[in-house]
Amino acid sequence: MTAETKYKVISNLLDNLSKEGLEVEFKEASYSIPQSMWETVSAFANTNGGVIILGVKEKSHVFTVSGIANAEKMEADFWNTIRNRKKISQLSIGSHSFEILETEDGKQIARISIPQADVSELPVFLNGNMSETYIRRGEGDYQVNPEELKALIRNSSPKSNDRKTLEKLSIDDLDRVALRNFKAIIEDRYPEGAYEDMKMQDFLLHLGLLDDSDKDNICLYAGTLLLFGKYNTIKKYFNSYQLDYFDYRGASNRWIDRVSSDDLGSGEMNIFNFYNVVYQKLAIVAKSGFKLDENMVRVNTDIKEALREALVNALAHADYSIPNGCVRIEVYDTYYKFENPGKMLIPAEKFFRGGTTKSRNDVIMSSFRRIGLSERQGYGGYQIFRTVINNKFRTPEIFTSLEKTVLTLWLVDFPGSYPDLPAVEKDILSILTRSSFLSKGEIETILYDKYTEYKIKKALKELVDRGILIISGRGRSIKYSINFTTAEGLGQIRLLMDRLTELVSKKD
Repeated sequence: MTAETKYKVISNLLDNLSKEGLEVEFKEASYSIPQSMWETVSAFANTNGGVIILGVKEKSHVFTVSGIANAEKMEADFWNTIRNRKKISQLSIGSHSFEILETEDGKQIARISIPQADVSELPVFLNGNMSETYIRRGEGDYQVNPEELKALIRNSSPKSNDRKTLEKLSIDDLDRVALRNFKAIIEDRYPEGAYEDMKMQDFLLHLGLLDDSDKDNICLYAGTLLLFGKYNTIKKYFNSYQLDYFDYRGASNRWIDRVSSDDLGSGEMNIFNFYNVVYQKLAIVAKSGFKLDENMVRVNTDIKEALREALVNALAHADYSIPNGCVRIEVYDTYYKFENPGKMLIPAEKFFRGGTTKSRNDVIMSSFRRIGLSERQGYGGYQIFRTVINNKFRTPEIFTSLEKTVLTLWLVDFPGSYPDLPAVEKDILSILTRSSFLSKGEIETILYDKYTEYKIKKALKELVDRGILIISGRGRSIKYSINFTTAEGLGQIRLLMDRLTELVSKKD
Protein backbone atom coordinates (compact mmCIF):
# COMPACT_ATOMS: atom_id res chain seq x y z
CA MET A 1 0.00 0.00 0.00
CA THR A 2 1.72 3.18 -1.23
CA ALA A 3 1.52 6.78 -0.08
CA GLU A 4 -0.49 7.64 -3.20
CA THR A 5 -3.32 5.25 -2.38
CA LYS A 6 -6.53 6.92 -1.22
CA TYR A 7 -6.98 4.25 1.47
CA LYS A 8 -5.56 4.79 4.91
CA VAL A 9 -4.54 1.93 7.14
CA ILE A 10 -6.06 2.29 10.61
CA SER A 11 -5.16 0.14 13.57
CA ASN A 12 -7.15 -0.68 16.66
CA LEU A 13 -10.31 0.73 15.13
CA LEU A 14 -12.60 -1.13 17.50
CA ASP A 15 -10.87 -0.14 20.73
CA ASN A 16 -13.63 2.22 21.76
CA LEU A 17 -16.57 1.32 19.51
CA SER A 18 -18.64 0.44 22.54
CA LYS A 19 -18.61 4.13 23.49
CA GLU A 20 -21.06 5.22 20.79
CA GLY A 21 -22.46 8.52 21.98
CA LEU A 22 -23.29 12.09 21.13
CA GLU A 23 -20.59 12.63 18.51
CA VAL A 24 -20.32 9.26 16.74
CA GLU A 25 -22.76 6.95 14.99
CA PHE A 26 -21.97 3.51 13.53
CA LYS A 27 -24.03 2.05 10.69
CA GLU A 28 -23.90 -1.18 8.73
CA ALA A 29 -23.80 -0.31 5.03
CA SER A 30 -22.58 -3.23 2.97
CA TYR A 31 -23.66 -2.09 -0.52
CA SER A 32 -25.31 1.33 -0.23
CA ILE A 33 -25.82 4.26 2.11
CA PRO A 34 -28.70 3.50 4.49
CA GLN A 35 -31.55 6.02 4.30
CA SER A 36 -31.43 6.42 8.07
CA MET A 37 -27.98 7.98 7.71
CA TRP A 38 -29.50 11.20 6.39
CA GLU A 39 -31.49 11.59 9.59
CA THR A 40 -28.16 11.39 11.43
CA VAL A 41 -26.63 13.97 9.08
CA SER A 42 -29.50 16.35 9.89
CA ALA A 43 -29.24 15.61 13.63
CA PHE A 44 -25.47 16.14 13.78
CA ALA A 45 -25.68 19.37 11.75
CA ASN A 46 -28.43 20.77 13.96
CA THR A 47 -26.65 19.80 17.19
CA ASN A 48 -22.87 19.75 17.69
CA GLY A 49 -21.58 17.93 14.63
CA GLY A 50 -20.29 14.37 14.68
CA VAL A 51 -18.74 11.45 12.85
CA ILE A 52 -20.57 8.67 11.01
CA ILE A 53 -18.78 5.34 10.47
CA LEU A 54 -20.22 3.17 7.69
CA GLY A 55 -19.40 -0.53 7.57
CA VAL A 56 -19.77 -1.36 11.26
CA LYS A 57 -22.57 -3.54 12.60
CA GLU A 58 -23.86 -3.71 16.14
CA LYS A 59 -25.56 -6.49 18.04
CA SER A 60 -26.28 -6.30 21.76
CA HIS A 61 -23.88 -3.33 22.06
CA VAL A 62 -21.05 -5.33 20.51
CA PHE A 63 -19.53 -3.68 17.45
CA THR A 64 -17.72 -5.47 14.63
CA VAL A 65 -16.43 -4.31 11.25
CA SER A 66 -18.56 -5.73 8.45
CA GLY A 67 -16.98 -3.55 5.79
CA ILE A 68 -18.45 -1.91 2.70
CA ALA A 69 -18.38 -2.98 -0.93
CA ASN A 70 -17.66 -0.59 -3.81
CA ALA A 71 -16.55 2.25 -1.57
CA GLU A 72 -15.93 4.64 -4.49
CA LYS A 73 -19.56 4.40 -5.64
CA MET A 74 -20.75 4.96 -2.08
CA GLU A 75 -18.62 8.10 -1.87
CA ALA A 76 -20.02 9.38 -5.18
CA ASP A 77 -23.58 8.71 -3.97
CA PHE A 78 -22.86 10.63 -0.77
CA TRP A 79 -21.66 13.75 -2.58
CA ASN A 80 -24.49 13.64 -5.12
CA THR A 81 -27.03 13.47 -2.32
CA ILE A 82 -25.46 16.03 0.03
CA ARG A 83 -25.52 18.57 -2.83
CA ASN A 84 -29.12 17.80 -3.75
CA ARG A 85 -31.26 20.49 -2.11
CA LYS A 86 -34.37 18.37 -2.69
CA LYS A 87 -32.89 15.75 -0.35
CA ILE A 88 -31.10 17.86 2.22
CA SER A 89 -31.20 21.60 2.80
CA GLN A 90 -28.11 23.76 2.72
CA LEU A 91 -25.10 22.40 4.63
CA SER A 92 -21.52 23.54 4.12
CA ILE A 93 -19.27 20.50 4.28
CA GLY A 94 -15.57 20.17 3.46
CA SER A 95 -14.29 18.26 0.45
CA HIS A 96 -12.34 15.88 2.71
CA SER A 97 -15.29 15.02 4.93
CA PHE A 98 -15.74 11.58 3.36
CA GLU A 99 -12.77 9.26 3.95
CA ILE A 100 -12.34 5.65 2.89
CA LEU A 101 -10.33 3.73 5.47
CA GLU A 102 -8.94 0.23 5.50
CA THR A 103 -8.62 -1.96 8.58
CA GLU A 104 -5.68 -4.22 9.30
CA ASP A 105 -7.56 -7.20 7.91
CA GLY A 106 -8.28 -5.44 4.61
CA LYS A 107 -11.90 -4.43 5.13
CA GLN A 108 -12.98 -1.01 3.97
CA ILE A 109 -15.09 1.39 5.99
CA ALA A 110 -16.12 5.01 5.48
CA ARG A 111 -15.66 7.85 7.95
CA ILE A 112 -17.94 10.85 7.35
CA SER A 113 -17.36 14.03 9.34
CA ILE A 114 -20.48 16.18 9.66
CA PRO A 115 -19.85 19.73 10.93
CA GLN A 116 -22.14 21.69 13.19
CA ALA A 117 -24.15 23.84 10.79
CA ASP A 118 -23.61 27.56 10.77
CA VAL A 119 -26.58 29.36 12.30
CA SER A 120 -27.42 30.81 8.87
CA GLU A 121 -28.02 27.25 7.60
CA LEU A 122 -30.44 26.25 10.36
CA PRO A 123 -32.52 24.20 10.40
CA VAL A 124 -30.95 21.44 8.30
CA PHE A 125 -33.89 19.33 7.11
CA LEU A 126 -34.71 16.53 4.64
CA ASN A 127 -36.83 16.10 1.52
CA GLY A 128 -37.72 19.77 1.24
CA ASN A 129 -39.88 19.46 4.35
CA MET A 130 -38.89 21.53 7.39
CA SER A 131 -40.83 19.18 9.65
CA GLU A 132 -38.23 16.50 8.75
CA THR A 133 -35.65 18.21 10.95
CA TYR A 134 -33.67 16.09 13.41
CA ILE A 135 -31.55 16.77 16.48
CA ARG A 136 -29.21 14.54 18.46
CA ARG A 137 -29.97 13.39 22.01
CA GLY A 138 -27.57 10.90 23.56
CA GLU A 139 -27.15 8.08 21.05
CA GLY A 140 -30.29 8.76 19.01
CA ASP A 141 -31.66 11.00 16.27
CA TYR A 142 -35.02 12.61 17.08
CA GLN A 143 -37.45 14.51 14.91
CA VAL A 144 -37.99 17.97 16.37
CA ASN A 145 -41.26 19.03 17.91
CA PRO A 146 -42.82 22.41 16.98
CA GLU A 147 -41.14 24.30 19.84
CA GLU A 148 -37.72 22.87 18.97
CA LEU A 149 -38.20 23.86 15.34
CA LYS A 150 -39.08 27.39 16.43
CA ALA A 151 -35.88 27.51 18.51
CA LEU A 152 -33.76 26.45 15.52
CA ILE A 153 -35.40 29.12 13.38
CA ARG A 154 -34.75 31.75 16.07
CA ASN A 155 -31.11 30.62 16.18
CA SER A 156 -30.84 31.11 12.40
CA SER A 157 -31.52 34.86 12.73
CA PRO A 158 -30.49 35.61 16.31
CA LYS A 159 -30.16 39.40 16.13
CA SER A 160 -33.89 39.72 15.57
CA ASN A 161 -34.71 37.96 18.85
CA ASP A 162 -34.79 40.95 21.17
CA ARG A 163 -35.44 43.56 18.44
CA LYS A 164 -39.08 42.56 18.30
CA THR A 165 -41.28 45.60 18.81
CA LEU A 166 -43.81 45.40 21.65
CA GLU A 167 -46.36 47.90 20.36
CA LYS A 168 -48.56 47.93 23.47
CA LEU A 169 -45.69 48.77 25.84
CA SER A 170 -44.08 52.10 26.61
CA ILE A 171 -41.48 53.55 28.95
CA ASP A 172 -44.09 53.37 31.71
CA ASP A 173 -43.65 49.58 31.73
CA LEU A 174 -40.00 49.91 32.75
CA ASP A 175 -38.52 49.98 36.25
CA ARG A 176 -37.55 53.59 36.97
CA VAL A 177 -34.93 52.62 39.53
CA ALA A 178 -33.12 50.37 37.04
CA LEU A 179 -33.29 53.09 34.37
CA ARG A 180 -31.86 55.75 36.71
CA ASN A 181 -28.99 53.45 37.72
CA PHE A 182 -28.24 52.58 34.10
CA LYS A 183 -28.33 56.23 33.04
CA ALA A 184 -26.03 57.21 35.91
CA ILE A 185 -23.42 54.71 34.73
CA ILE A 186 -23.62 56.04 31.16
CA GLU A 187 -23.32 59.63 32.38
CA ASP A 188 -20.22 58.74 34.38
CA ARG A 189 -18.58 56.80 31.54
CA TYR A 190 -19.35 59.34 28.82
CA PRO A 191 -19.35 62.83 30.40
CA GLU A 192 -18.94 64.41 26.97
CA GLY A 193 -22.29 62.94 25.87
CA ALA A 194 -24.38 65.48 27.83
CA TYR A 195 -26.68 62.65 28.89
CA GLU A 196 -27.29 64.24 32.28
CA ASP A 197 -29.62 66.85 30.75
CA MET A 198 -31.60 64.36 28.67
CA LYS A 199 -35.06 63.26 29.65
CA MET A 200 -35.31 59.50 30.13
CA GLN A 201 -37.27 58.84 26.94
CA ASP A 202 -34.86 60.92 24.85
CA PHE A 203 -31.94 59.12 26.48
CA LEU A 204 -33.36 55.69 25.62
CA LEU A 205 -34.16 56.78 22.07
CA HIS A 206 -30.61 58.05 21.66
CA LEU A 207 -29.26 54.63 22.67
CA GLY A 208 -31.65 52.81 20.34
CA LEU A 209 -33.59 51.18 23.16
CA LEU A 210 -37.00 52.39 22.01
CA ASP A 211 -38.79 51.98 18.69
CA ASP A 212 -39.91 55.35 17.34
CA SER A 213 -40.83 54.23 13.82
CA ASP A 214 -44.34 55.42 14.72
CA LYS A 215 -43.85 58.88 16.25
CA ASP A 216 -47.29 58.71 17.80
CA ASN A 217 -46.59 55.40 19.52
CA ILE A 218 -43.04 55.12 20.84
CA CYS A 219 -42.77 51.59 22.20
CA LEU A 220 -40.36 49.06 23.64
CA TYR A 221 -38.12 46.47 22.09
CA ALA A 222 -38.29 43.02 23.66
CA GLY A 223 -34.68 43.37 24.83
CA THR A 224 -35.44 46.68 26.55
CA LEU A 225 -38.29 45.06 28.45
CA LEU A 226 -36.08 42.14 29.51
CA LEU A 227 -33.30 44.48 30.63
CA PHE A 228 -35.28 47.12 32.51
CA GLY A 229 -38.89 45.95 32.66
CA LYS A 230 -41.23 45.42 35.56
CA TYR A 231 -41.29 41.76 36.53
CA ASN A 232 -45.01 41.12 35.96
CA THR A 233 -44.86 42.71 32.51
CA ILE A 234 -41.83 40.62 31.58
CA LYS A 235 -43.66 37.47 32.64
CA LYS A 236 -46.66 38.46 30.53
CA TYR A 237 -44.57 38.52 27.35
CA PHE A 238 -41.98 35.88 28.33
CA ASN A 239 -43.92 33.43 30.48
CA SER A 240 -40.89 31.17 31.05
CA TYR A 241 -38.68 34.05 32.25
CA GLN A 242 -36.78 32.90 35.34
CA LEU A 243 -33.45 34.07 36.80
CA ASP A 244 -31.90 32.18 39.74
CA TYR A 245 -28.72 32.32 41.79
CA PHE A 246 -27.82 29.65 44.37
CA ASP A 247 -24.80 29.45 46.66
CA TYR A 248 -24.22 25.80 47.64
CA ARG A 249 -20.82 26.20 49.32
CA GLY A 250 -20.18 24.20 52.44
CA ALA A 251 -20.94 20.65 53.47
CA SER A 252 -24.73 21.02 53.45
CA ASN A 253 -26.72 20.11 50.36
CA ARG A 254 -29.01 23.09 50.95
CA TRP A 255 -28.24 26.49 49.49
CA ILE A 256 -26.88 29.15 51.86
CA ASP A 257 -27.83 32.12 49.69
CA ARG A 258 -30.38 32.61 46.92
CA VAL A 259 -31.60 35.27 44.50
CA SER A 260 -34.67 34.57 42.38
CA SER A 261 -36.61 36.70 39.94
CA ASP A 262 -39.89 35.43 41.40
CA ASP A 263 -39.01 36.43 44.96
CA LEU A 264 -41.43 39.22 45.88
CA GLY A 265 -38.88 40.73 48.26
CA SER A 266 -36.23 41.24 45.59
CA GLY A 267 -37.82 44.21 43.82
CA GLU A 268 -38.23 44.36 40.05
CA MET A 269 -35.90 41.54 39.09
CA ASN A 270 -35.19 42.34 35.45
CA ILE A 271 -31.89 41.37 33.81
CA PHE A 272 -30.11 44.60 34.76
CA ASN A 273 -31.07 44.38 38.42
CA PHE A 274 -30.32 40.65 38.58
CA TYR A 275 -26.86 41.22 37.11
CA ASN A 276 -26.00 43.92 39.68
CA VAL A 277 -27.16 41.87 42.66
CA VAL A 278 -25.58 38.60 41.56
CA TYR A 279 -22.28 40.06 40.38
CA GLN A 280 -21.78 41.69 43.78
CA LYS A 281 -22.28 38.30 45.40
CA LEU A 282 -19.87 36.62 42.96
CA ALA A 283 -17.29 39.35 43.62
CA ILE A 284 -17.52 38.75 47.36
CA VAL A 285 -17.06 35.01 46.83
CA ALA A 286 -14.08 35.68 44.55
CA LYS A 287 -12.35 37.72 47.27
CA SER A 288 -11.75 34.45 49.07
CA GLY A 289 -10.08 33.07 45.96
CA PHE A 290 -6.55 32.91 47.33
CA LYS A 291 -4.18 29.99 47.65
CA LEU A 292 -0.78 29.29 49.20
CA ASP A 293 2.14 28.37 46.97
CA GLU A 294 4.90 25.94 47.94
CA ASN A 295 6.60 28.67 50.02
CA MET A 296 3.33 29.37 51.90
CA VAL A 297 3.08 32.76 50.21
CA ARG A 298 -0.40 34.02 49.43
CA VAL A 299 -1.01 34.08 45.67
CA ASN A 300 -3.86 36.16 44.22
CA THR A 301 -6.16 34.06 42.07
CA ASP A 302 -8.73 36.77 41.43
CA ILE A 303 -11.25 35.46 38.94
CA LYS A 304 -13.77 38.29 39.15
CA GLU A 305 -13.29 39.28 35.52
CA ALA A 306 -13.87 35.74 34.32
CA LEU A 307 -16.96 35.43 36.52
CA ARG A 308 -18.28 38.71 35.15
CA GLU A 309 -17.81 37.52 31.58
CA ALA A 310 -19.54 34.23 32.34
CA LEU A 311 -22.48 36.00 34.00
CA VAL A 312 -22.89 38.48 31.13
CA ASN A 313 -22.62 35.65 28.63
CA ALA A 314 -25.37 33.65 30.34
CA LEU A 315 -27.75 36.64 30.52
CA ALA A 316 -27.04 38.13 27.09
CA HIS A 317 -27.10 34.90 25.06
CA ALA A 318 -30.12 33.27 26.65
CA ASP A 319 -33.13 32.35 24.53
CA TYR A 320 -35.90 33.74 26.73
CA SER A 321 -38.61 32.27 24.48
CA ILE A 322 -37.77 28.63 25.23
CA PRO A 323 -40.52 26.97 27.29
CA ASN A 324 -39.42 26.25 30.87
CA GLY A 325 -36.06 27.92 30.27
CA CYS A 326 -34.08 29.39 33.16
CA VAL A 327 -30.91 31.38 33.69
CA ARG A 328 -29.37 29.67 36.69
CA ILE A 329 -26.09 30.54 38.43
CA GLU A 330 -24.71 28.08 40.99
CA VAL A 331 -21.71 28.47 43.29
CA TYR A 332 -19.93 25.46 44.82
CA ASP A 333 -16.72 25.04 46.78
CA THR A 334 -14.62 24.11 43.74
CA TYR A 335 -16.57 25.38 40.75
CA TYR A 336 -19.21 27.73 39.36
CA LYS A 337 -22.00 26.74 36.99
CA PHE A 338 -23.63 29.18 34.55
CA GLU A 339 -26.72 27.91 32.76
CA ASN A 340 -28.90 29.68 30.22
CA PRO A 341 -31.73 28.52 27.95
CA GLY A 342 -30.80 28.08 24.29
CA LYS A 343 -27.97 26.58 22.30
CA MET A 344 -24.62 28.32 21.95
CA LEU A 345 -24.56 29.91 18.49
CA ILE A 346 -20.88 29.18 17.81
CA PRO A 347 -18.89 25.97 18.41
CA ALA A 348 -17.40 25.77 21.89
CA GLU A 349 -13.80 25.80 20.64
CA LYS A 350 -14.43 29.13 18.86
CA PHE A 351 -15.92 30.55 22.05
CA PHE A 352 -12.73 29.81 23.99
CA ARG A 353 -10.44 30.86 21.15
CA GLY A 354 -12.05 34.28 20.92
CA GLY A 355 -12.64 36.63 18.01
CA THR A 356 -15.93 35.05 16.89
CA THR A 357 -19.30 36.23 18.12
CA LYS A 358 -22.94 35.81 17.18
CA SER A 359 -25.23 37.65 19.50
CA ARG A 360 -28.68 36.21 20.18
CA ASN A 361 -29.88 39.42 21.87
CA ASP A 362 -28.32 42.48 20.29
CA VAL A 363 -30.19 45.02 22.45
CA ILE A 364 -29.10 43.33 25.67
CA MET A 365 -25.51 42.75 24.55
CA SER A 366 -24.97 46.28 23.26
CA SER A 367 -26.40 47.73 26.49
CA PHE A 368 -23.99 45.66 28.56
CA ARG A 369 -21.07 46.86 26.45
CA ARG A 370 -22.10 50.49 26.91
CA ILE A 371 -21.68 50.19 30.66
CA GLY A 372 -18.26 48.56 30.34
CA LEU A 373 -19.18 44.88 30.38
CA SER A 374 -17.84 42.47 27.76
CA GLU A 375 -16.27 45.39 25.88
CA ARG A 376 -14.10 43.14 23.70
CA GLN A 377 -16.86 41.57 21.68
CA GLY A 378 -16.20 37.91 21.04
CA TYR A 379 -13.43 37.60 23.66
CA GLY A 380 -15.44 36.68 26.77
CA GLY A 381 -14.61 33.01 26.34
CA TYR A 382 -10.96 33.84 25.74
CA GLN A 383 -10.87 35.83 29.00
CA ILE A 384 -12.36 32.89 30.86
CA PHE A 385 -9.79 30.52 29.38
CA ARG A 386 -6.97 32.93 30.10
CA THR A 387 -7.92 32.86 33.77
CA VAL A 388 -7.84 29.06 33.66
CA ILE A 389 -4.38 29.02 32.06
CA ASN A 390 -2.95 31.58 34.48
CA ASN A 391 -4.27 29.73 37.54
CA LYS A 392 -3.75 26.19 36.19
CA PHE A 393 -7.39 25.32 36.81
CA ARG A 394 -9.22 22.43 35.22
CA THR A 395 -10.38 23.16 31.68
CA PRO A 396 -13.85 24.77 31.61
CA GLU A 397 -16.62 22.51 30.37
CA ILE A 398 -19.46 23.47 28.08
CA PHE A 399 -22.57 21.44 27.49
CA THR A 400 -24.82 22.89 24.82
CA SER A 401 -28.06 21.60 23.37
CA LEU A 402 -31.10 23.12 21.76
CA GLU A 403 -32.66 23.51 25.20
CA LYS A 404 -29.78 24.99 27.20
CA THR A 405 -26.09 25.84 27.51
CA VAL A 406 -24.14 25.11 30.70
CA LEU A 407 -20.64 26.48 31.40
CA THR A 408 -18.75 24.94 34.34
CA LEU A 409 -15.84 27.05 35.55
CA TRP A 410 -13.50 25.21 37.92
CA LEU A 411 -11.44 26.77 40.72
CA VAL A 412 -9.07 23.80 41.04
CA ASP A 413 -6.84 21.72 38.79
CA PHE A 414 -8.06 18.50 37.19
CA PRO A 415 -7.13 16.16 40.08
CA GLY A 416 -8.60 18.64 42.55
CA SER A 417 -11.96 18.45 40.79
CA TYR A 418 -12.27 14.88 42.12
CA PRO A 419 -11.86 15.40 45.88
CA ASP A 420 -13.01 11.85 46.68
CA LEU A 421 -10.12 10.16 44.85
CA PRO A 422 -7.30 8.49 46.83
CA ALA A 423 -3.83 10.00 46.59
CA VAL A 424 -2.51 7.47 44.07
CA GLU A 425 -5.30 8.23 41.60
CA LYS A 426 -4.80 11.98 41.98
CA ASP A 427 -1.08 11.56 41.37
CA ILE A 428 -1.79 9.60 38.19
CA LEU A 429 -4.12 12.34 36.97
CA SER A 430 -1.48 14.99 37.74
CA ILE A 431 1.04 13.12 35.61
CA LEU A 432 -1.37 12.66 32.71
CA THR A 433 -2.40 16.32 32.66
CA ARG A 434 1.24 17.04 31.83
CA SER A 435 2.13 14.08 29.61
CA SER A 436 -1.13 13.23 27.78
CA PHE A 437 -0.51 9.56 26.84
CA LEU A 438 1.46 7.15 29.03
CA SER A 439 1.70 3.40 29.42
CA LYS A 440 1.33 1.63 32.76
CA GLY A 441 5.07 1.04 32.79
CA GLU A 442 5.83 4.72 32.23
CA ILE A 443 3.48 5.69 35.06
CA GLU A 444 5.09 3.09 37.35
CA THR A 445 8.54 4.51 36.54
CA ILE A 446 7.46 8.00 37.59
CA LEU A 447 5.71 6.83 40.77
CA TYR A 448 7.98 3.89 41.68
CA ASP A 449 9.11 5.46 44.97
CA LYS A 450 5.54 6.16 46.18
CA TYR A 451 3.34 3.22 45.19
CA THR A 452 3.60 -0.48 44.42
CA GLU A 453 2.94 -1.89 40.96
CA TYR A 454 -0.26 -3.51 42.28
CA LYS A 455 -1.55 -0.23 43.70
CA ILE A 456 -0.92 1.63 40.44
CA LYS A 457 -2.58 -1.14 38.40
CA LYS A 458 -5.64 -1.06 40.66
CA ALA A 459 -5.81 2.75 40.51
CA LEU A 460 -5.67 2.74 36.71
CA LYS A 461 -8.52 0.24 36.55
CA GLU A 462 -10.63 2.36 38.91
CA LEU A 463 -10.02 5.51 36.86
CA VAL A 464 -10.93 3.73 33.63
CA ASP A 465 -14.05 2.19 35.18
CA ARG A 466 -15.20 5.64 36.30
CA GLY A 467 -14.65 7.07 32.83
CA ILE A 468 -11.98 9.51 34.02
CA LEU A 469 -9.28 7.80 31.95
CA ILE A 470 -9.54 6.19 28.52
CA ILE A 471 -7.41 3.48 26.95
CA SER A 472 -5.94 3.39 23.45
CA GLY A 473 -3.97 0.59 21.83
CA ARG A 474 -3.80 -3.10 22.64
CA GLY A 475 -1.63 -5.42 24.67
CA ARG A 476 1.74 -3.93 25.56
CA SER A 477 1.02 -0.83 23.49
CA ILE A 478 -1.87 0.26 25.72
CA LYS A 479 -1.70 3.95 26.65
CA TYR A 480 -3.74 5.83 29.22
CA SER A 481 -5.01 9.39 28.84
CA ILE A 482 -7.50 11.68 30.54
CA ASN A 483 -11.00 11.53 29.09
CA PHE A 484 -11.41 15.20 28.23
CA THR A 485 -14.35 14.39 25.94
CA THR A 486 -17.45 15.95 27.47
CA ALA A 487 -20.98 16.34 26.16
CA GLU A 488 -20.21 19.64 24.50
CA GLY A 489 -18.05 17.89 21.91
CA LEU A 490 -14.95 20.05 22.35
CA GLY A 491 -12.71 17.18 21.29
CA GLN A 492 -8.93 17.34 21.06
CA ILE A 493 -8.93 19.53 24.14
CA ARG A 494 -5.16 19.40 24.49
CA LEU A 495 -4.63 20.94 21.06
CA LEU A 496 -7.03 23.70 22.03
CA MET A 497 -5.25 24.31 25.32
CA ASP A 498 -1.89 24.54 23.55
CA ARG A 499 -3.32 26.98 21.02
CA LEU A 500 -4.90 29.17 23.66
CA THR A 501 -1.78 29.12 25.80
CA GLU A 502 0.07 30.41 22.75
CA LEU A 503 -2.54 33.14 22.26
CA VAL A 504 -2.24 34.19 25.90
CA SER A 505 1.52 34.56 25.65
CA LYS A 506 1.25 36.55 22.41
CA LYS A 507 -1.41 38.94 23.73
CA ASP A 508 0.58 39.53 26.91
